[in-house]
Amino acid sequence: MPEASALTGAATAAAIALQRGVPLEPRPFSALARSVGLSEDDLLSEIARLRGDGKVRRFGAVFDARRMGWRSSLCAASVPPKDIEKVAAELVPISGVTHCYERVPHDTSRLAPDSAELPRVPNLWFTLASPSDCFGAAFMDVEYRLHPHFVRELPALRRFKVDVVFGAESRERDENVECGKQLSPEELSVVRALQGDTEARPDYFAAIAEKAGTTEWKLLATLEMWRRSGRLKRIGLLLAHRNAGWTHNGMCCWRFDGPDATAVGRALAARVEVTHCYERPKSSEFPYNVFAMIHCRSAEEAESEFASLDGTVAEAAGSRVPHVMLVSTREFKKTSLVF
Repeated sequence: MPEASALTGAATAAAIALQRGVPLEPRPFSALARSVGLSEDDLLSEIARLRGDGKVRRFGAVFDARRMGWRSSLCAASVPPKDIEKVAAELVPISGVTHCYERVPHDTSRLAPDSAELPRVPNLWFTLASPSDCFGAAFMDVEYRLHPHFVRELPALRRFKVDVVFGAESRERDENVECGKQLSPEELSVVRALQGDTEARPDYFAAIAEKAGTTEWKLLATLEMWRRSGRLKRIGLLLAHRNAGWTHNGMCCWRFDGPDATAVGRALAARVEVTHCYERPKSSEFPYNVFAMIHCRSAEEAESEFASLDGTVAEAAGSRVPHVMLVSTREFKKTSLVF
């Protein structure tokens, strides 16, 4: 058993490693524990401690929705602040809506919600996902529920980063946003066994295989193929960011008018502070096309990181470009997609 001080440092490393994902082998927690200087029991105890502190949203698989034959898109609407809770309540019950926030420009986040100084930019932001052949109907349902408020779809045109920095060897595949094939019944049984919150136990994959009606070696072979094809991002710990102290998230946006935003997107993706980075279409209500997400512990930290990222964009673009950071002032829904 490590001494208390050593355990504290190793536990921090373990929490980071668990978010990156466990290895695809029969005793995943044993292998991961060795890499951070803990025993398997210590690592499992650390997961239990984080759960007890309310810092874990779930432990399980993170899939690429598009590779699973689903279509996912960021959507936005401009809603009078006095009505936003009522309008958001129409979105929360929809299973395909996984994230829903009120967001305002960071330099106005301290103003009263009904302040006349608030700029007219979309303030209700949410993600919508469904099987690709049903997305049109799902979006029409959202439009109906939110009428008379106009809903703008801002799909990803390129994905420069999703959770981790893409490696050069898989960059073209990972930046592509085309939808893959629909899941077979056998594949869907594996997804159902791994999605949501799963039990962290020494024989993790054996238990998942039993739940999916397959063998452990077949499950591991399938998951390895999915990992290589990009269907499976990782199997790991998803934090409840606000409970874990990351209380300020910023959606940093730039309007790049050049013919190709690749250099800008890849420069942002290389920054460790950025968790997600996309190119999206400009709209009349929100004329920005490069989006990057950051998660910070304070408003001051978010403002400092945004300023630093703006310098990165200016260097990649050759000059400074229009920019804005929207901060989340209210979280109406945050969950994982259920296939």
